[in-house]
Amino acid sequence: MQPSSSTTAPCRVCFVLSYFFPLQSGAERQALEQAIELVRQGHEVHVLTRWVPGLKVDDQVRGVHIHRWVKLARWGPLFGLSFLHGFNRGLARLRPHYDVIHTHQALWEAASTGLFRMRNPSVPTVIQPASSGFYGEAQELDRTRGKHKLRRWILQNSRFATISQEIGQEWRGLGVPEEKLFATASGVDTNRFRPGPCAFDDALPPHPRVLFTGRLHPQKNLPVLLDAWPLVLQQLPAHLLLIGEGPDRPAIEAQIQAKGLAGHVHLLGAVADPAEYLRGADFFVLPSLAEGMSNSLLEAMATAVPCLASDIGGNQDLIVNEQTGLLLPTNDSQAWAAAIVNLLSRPERATQLGHAGFQFVQREHAISRIVDRNLKLYAELLGRGIGSSVHESGSEFLVKT
Repeated sequence: MQPSSSTTAPCRVCFVLSYFFPLQSGAERQALEQAIELVRQGHEVHVLTRWVPGLKVDDQVRGVHIHRWVKLARWGPLFGLSFLHGFNRGLARLRPHYDVIHTHQALWEAASTGLFRMRNPSVPTVIQPASSGFYGEAQELDRTRGKHKLRRWILQNSRFATISQEIGQEWRGLGVPEEKLFATASGVDTNRFRPGPCAFDDALPPHPRVLFTGRLHPQKNLPVLLDAWPLVLQQLPAHLLLIGEGPDRPAIEAQIQAKGLAGHVHLLGAVADPAEYLRGADFFVLPSLAEGMSNSLLEAMATAVPCLASDIGGNQDLIVNEQTGLLLPTNDSQAWAAAIVNLLSRPERATQLGHAGFQFVQREHAISRIVDRNLKLYAELLGRGIGSSVHESGSEFLVKT
């Protein structure tokens, strides 16, 4: 495979994450997709992550080299110390095998690479925060013991890749200078996530179907959907399909039973590939309280499924309200119910929204486009001339038309 034209030579990248495949949430899934695309384009990717019992210490998945070398203390001050020491030791051990470091999370990962860069100033580092708001790294840093020292180390990094405008604003507030901010985005495999018929449509509950994919976690704010569903059922016999696992599952099960929704709200658990379920859905819903840039929302838009999402940072970077989807308040179950019923009764309008979202993602968020953009940043940091500078502030890249 020949390297992408984005660089003059193959690039060797070290991704740094606390967890990685097969343990996956949003940041881990996005890192895996980008790593696979980098390898497809002829580049080399190593992933430094924590040791997990039962998984190989050194592994390879689709050409991506995974090193589960870092053993961490479970809690308290020892966790932070073991994280900083373990990842610095791992980065030093891997040093002959990479040109640039790219973290896909930005608290302890960014502090670790900042410390490493203080001792190895010739190594460029790219920090990519995964989320914003209460669950994002910037606000988590403010709640973390030793935050002032951690912040000083974090600011030693070369660039901060912001996947939403809100993330950019938060990291400016932490003192990241404008010239270190680099606006990027998350990407989606548009070959895998695409419109078409569902291969097992007959095995799913009857239409209309409204689908959520993601963690069952307080951040995803699923109770607002469960509160909305009795109102939806007063108008239409719609089915809500929840794909994913997480700590909120017992509470969700209890709420389903308490509201008598067992026949119309279906907990499907984790699935290997949500693409077919998306092709079988009438709508996609994401009522999250906070997001960076949701993989699940990108996947739904790439499949041309009409999307209803909470009106928060990250979602606002993907959806123009009433154009590429609908943005709704996080705490208003009546608004969610009304929007779902309204769209279900207007299939032509729903199709228009789904098609507009599909066109936007195809144009701006194909994984190859995102990886090419990141490669240009790596080339700039490594002094490999490619013509023009790739610096853009966090508010200039994600322009929806």
